[in-house]
Amino acid sequence: MIKEGHFGFYEAFSLMTIVLITKIFFASPMVIIKTLGTAAWLGTLVSCATSIVFFFILYSLMKRFPQQDLYQIFESVTGKMVGKSLIIIFGIFLLYSAAVNLREFITVLKIYSMPFTPPGVLIFAFLLVVTALAYVGLEGIARTAFVFFYPVIGSLFLIIILSIPSYDFDYLKPYFGYGLMHTLFIGTLRSSAYDEIVFLAVIIRSIHGLKLFKKAGFSSLLLTGIVFSTCLACIVAAFQYTVGSEHVSGMYQLTRIIYFSRFFQRIEAIFLFIWVITSIITVSFTFYLALSSYCRAFEINNHRPLLLPFSILTFVLALYPSTLAEIIEVHIMILREFSSVILMLIPVMVFILAVVRGKKGVMRNANTN
Repeated sequence: MIKEGHFGFYEAFSLMTIVLITKIFFASPMVIIKTLGTAAWLGTLVSCATSIVFFFILYSLMKRFPQQDLYQIFESVTGKMVGKSLIIIFGIFLLYSAAVNLREFITVLKIYSMPFTPPGVLIFAFLLVVTALAYVGLEGIARTAFVFFYPVIGSLFLIIILSIPSYDFDYLKPYFGYGLMHTLFIGTLRSSAYDEIVFLAVIIRSIHGLKLFKKAGFSSLLLTGIVFSTCLACIVAAFQYTVGSEHVSGMYQLTRIIYFSRFFQRIEAIFLFIWVITSIITVSFTFYLALSSYCRAFEINNHRPLLLPFSILTFVLALYPSTLAEIIEVHIMILREFSSVILMLIPVMVFILAVVRGKKGVMRNANTN
């Protein structure tokens, strides 16, 4: 097993919050505003509530096997062969997720900042940083997330506050958008936007047990839900839902309308800073987990020799989508709406199977409640 190091609550909370929150900077607001209209802010709260219910089930599974991480539980409940197959499925999906998130970032960066730079050049440069962080390992990624957590959250709320003169909250009416039932249905379906929380169960052995797992998971979900809802409400209040559903990056557009005087305007540099930092941390984390999953499935103790081949695979996958429409309408839709089939459904099915078979782990430490 790879030695992944140890870190505390604040590092775990910072890492999961940044991983969850990154998608607010890209095309997700456009898609959800287009789908839910003025109720986008409410729909994401429904998604968050659904994810909290799932996290409670996940916590119940982890509590049943207090000394094991999610991958070890797969093998304990389903057997070694099936368990390793599930780990490989997770690993393939994680690699795909890292590549899609990378390509989404690069595409939006090209649209707003570097239109003439070939995507291959940007992807290569980005992967160099991702590979360096993955080389350091999970503990290094988590501590990097902790260092940048407060600047990221602070800059995000600064943008929201500075945009206040542009808001007209009458644009949020009707509050239920296309109807309450439609909002509830789409919000539940899009709970996949929060399903990265399952990654916390994969790295639970690095965060000192169940108590910190529960605290970090619930805290990051609640904060992310509040931030998502606030950002979506501000985007709709600033642009109306008709225009907001056309911006590839609603948050970037929000920074462009900030104007207090000729000496205080166009502060996109703040946004670009948090945009790049959060993207690097998110892609590095998912890339590392994909690599770690492969090593766990095939019992490899050192992940570093595999960095080059996995980087090449990520590069190829990131170059595969040819247009922005393909990225949003195919790959982003898979990640935001249907990834729960893998990341949520599999742990739930394993939990049900463990209950039916009466399987439990062995409690060795009384402080793992």
